[in-house]
Amino acid sequence: MLTIASISGSARAAGPDPAAETQRLLTKLDAPDTRSVVQDPVAKAKAAEQRAKNARGAGDLQHATELDTLALTWAQVADDLVRAATAEKALSDLQKTVTGLEQKAVRTQALIEQTIARRGRAEQNLANEAELVGSKQTAPSTAAKPAASKPAAAAGPAAPAPAKPKPSAPAGSKK
Repeated sequence: MLTIASISGSARAAGPDPAAETQRLLTKLDAPDTRSVVQDPVAKAKAAEQRAKNARGAGDLQHATELDTLALTWAQVADDLVRAATAEKALSDLQKTVTGLEQKAVRTQALIEQTIARRGRAEQNLANEAELVGSKQTAPSTAAKPAASKPAAAAGPAAPAPAKPKPSAPAGSKK
C-alpha cells in the first residue's frame, strides 16, 4: 500500500487529471514506429485504465484514482522508453560518425607519415646525387687539367709534331 501511495503522490504532481494525461500520452505513443518499444508498458497502462473505470463503476473512487495514477505511471514509462530509444539511436548514429572520422584520421595520419618518409628518401637521394655529382666534378677537373694543357700546347705554334718519314721505295726499283 505504501508503494501505491508514493506512486500516487508523484503522479499527482504531473497534472490535475491523471486519466486525461494518460489518454494524451497513450494517444501520442500509439504510433507504428514506437509500438514495438512500448508495447508492454502501454498494455499495462490500458489495463490499469480499464481497472480504474471498473472501480469507478463499482463506486470505489479511492482505488479508481490510484489506478488512474498507475496507468499514468505506465504511460510515462512508455514515453521514457521512446525517448530513450530515440537517444540510443542518435547515440548509435553519432558513434558511427565518430568511427568513420577516426578511420579517416588514421588513414590521414598514415598518408602523412608516408609522405614524410618519401620526402626523407627523396632528400637522401638528392644528397647522394649531389655528392656523386660533386665527386665527379672534382675528379674530372683534376684529370682535365693535364689533358687540357696538352691540347693547348698542341694547338699553339710552339713545336710542330715530327713528320712521319716517307716510305722508301722498294728495293730494286729506280726512280
